[in-house]
Amino acid sequence: MESNNRVAILHWYDGVDDLALTVATCLTNLGYVPSIHHFTTDNYDGARFLFTYAPWGRLQRVVALLERMPPAQRPFWIHWSTEDCPDLRLPKSLVRPVGHMLAWLDRLQDQDGMVGRLAQTAPARWVHDRGHKFRYVGMYEYAIKQGLMGLLLEYSSVYADYYENMGLPVHYARWGLIDEAREENPEVERNIDVLWIGTRRTRRRGQLLDRVIGQLNDLGKRTLVIDGVNHPPVYGQERAQLLTRAKITLNLLPTWYDSALAYRWPLAAASRSLLVTEESLPHAPEYRPGEHYVAAPVSSLVDTICYYLDHPQEREGIVERAYQAVMHGHSIQDSVQMIMQWAEEKAHATQTQTLTTFGRASGVYKMWAPGIGLALTTLDMWM
Repeated sequence: MESNNRVAILHWYDGVDDLALTVATCLTNLGYVPSIHHFTTDNYDGARFLFTYAPWGRLQRVVALLERMPPAQRPFWIHWSTEDCPDLRLPKSLVRPVGHMLAWLDRLQDQDGMVGRLAQTAPARWVHDRGHKFRYVGMYEYAIKQGLMGLLLEYSSVYADYYENMGLPVHYARWGLIDEAREENPEVERNIDVLWIGTRRTRRRGQLLDRVIGQLNDLGKRTLVIDGVNHPPVYGQERAQLLTRAKITLNLLPTWYDSALAYRWPLAAASRSLLVTEESLPHAPEYRPGEHYVAAPVSSLVDTICYYLDHPQEREGIVERAYQAVMHGHSIQDSVQMIMQWAEEKAHATQTQTLTTFGRASGVYKMWAPGIGLALTTLDMWM
């Protein structure tokens, strides 16, 4: 490893979030020296790598700062995306130009004068906000082509394939189990039949949640809904304790192609709670339905849940396989280690290519230098 092993991690909220702290811990375990900064910072502390995720904030702010930096001083930018793509049914011939336009509009907001003010008017901001999934497509492509983003990662295998088919170089880096969920919780009574933890996000998910939970309540099942509306959100140990009490954890999708399964399954599996989900795309192909979780059509979700509540031995068999899988090779630490290995390889290849190009240019200069010198001397004699 080079002597500069510093990694700047950007966070998007006013306070440092758990993911930034988790990534910092993983990097420290790998021998790096991480520092955490708010995304509005103008100083990456001379770091060799820049690590961002989501985005949950304005990624263009990072693009603009890297563009102003001399290439030799830019950190190698790693971005781990956990955002959904535009609707997968839309033709890429539409998605790309719309994405380019919205990314261009985003860049205009940084301009001085009337152009910047027009880009920040209410209509422009409405288009900008409503089309954020398209904007990511255009922004990723711009940042990669400009040599600003060195490594783009997707936590969904489906989305990684989507971008690859669009011509963007993307690696699939699965979501992993966070450290807090790896801690052994004391055995407690599993007195929650079905647990929902999440946000409603879309009308589809909200209506489906109400219908499924309502039917289960009518059947006398003990349910608990943590949706940020009827019950405030829970995180950390409080969330882990609830999962430990749940026989079944429910997964519902905001959209038909959503990737919620990829990050919800590790938490449920580590708590030995059976994840029951509506049918989902294989965003994390390592987790297999029937072996590590249960998937069912929306029309039979309630019947499926009741079946596994009434057949604890079948439920426990899947739960144990899921637990063993998630505890061996599926942690955030494993994912970050894989990401940094790719980053080191690509950063080294990029540096080697730059040195080779410089060497070739120097060789050409050395070859032609005597002739150029003679020509300049002759020209000087005639002047």
